[in-house]
Amino acid sequence: FPVAFPGNTREVSITGEAYLEVAKDADKPFKVYSNGITTEVLGTSFNVNAYDDEDATRITLIEGRVRVRHRHSSLELKPGMQARQNSTGIKLTEVDTDQIIAWKNGLFNFNQISLQSGLRQIARWYDVEVVYEKNVPGITFAGKIQRNLSLQQILKGLEDDQVHFRIEGKKLIVSP
Repeated sequence: FPVAFPGNTREVSITGEAYLEVAKDADKPFKVYSNGITTEVLGTSFNVNAYDDEDATRITLIEGRVRVRHRHSSLELKPGMQARQNSTGIKLTEVDTDQIIAWKNGLFNFNQISLQSGLRQIARWYDVEVVYEKNVPGITFAGKIQRNLSLQQILKGLEDDQVHFRIEGKKLIVSP
């Protein structure tokens, strides 16, 4: 996005994930567009997760206020709330904001997330394709891991008696 926004609005489009801290300016509203959602910023800090490989677009308010609009719906978030948009509409939930912004603090926060969700994060960070062999169990992870570790170090920490990993070129193979 530009250093200075010309005109009377500040607008950005996001694919992927971004953490934004926006100064309030009533004369120049700030809007974020992501997967059909418009987030109108009212002076705040928030996270947008709009990856194409995720099941939903998520807007999480850290502090301040935002208004999220999608089609004919409009919701105002309070700190600690997340608007989650999927094929059925927008749903508000309370979330652990430390887990949501762990990525910007150099961490993977895998507290109670599925194997598939954790491996999507790893795949994006290490630029690998995840391939699942048959009968991989549906397990959940717990804990935090530094993002500055090698892929092999991360996988060694995640491997257990239910799931194993091997790397073949740019592919991460997951097996039971």
